[in-house]
Amino acid sequence: MRTIYLRKDEKGFTRKILIDMAYLVSNNKIRLPKYYYEENLYLPYQKLNSNNEAFEKYFLTKDKIISEDTDFYFFKFIFKHNQVIDVAD
Repeated sequence: MRTIYLRKDEKGFTRKILIDMAYLVSNNKIRLPKYYYEENLYLPYQKLNSNNEAFEKYFLTKDKIISEDTDFYFFKFIFKHNQVIDVAD
């Protein structure tokens, strides 16, 4: 399994936040520590069967939180792993 990052574009820079890959693979959910959450975090992905080089942004907004505990927010991972854009992009 390759590494997947959430991203945030800010002042001309892109900040990356590593997703807990072990949790993602075993639960098909993104587990994000609450202290990492902020507005405009997104997961870059390509639509299925798309030959287009461009990517879409899936924003992790408060309404997409499916559950939480004292330390983490949990988001459903609605993509196939090969749809998510690699870190080098």
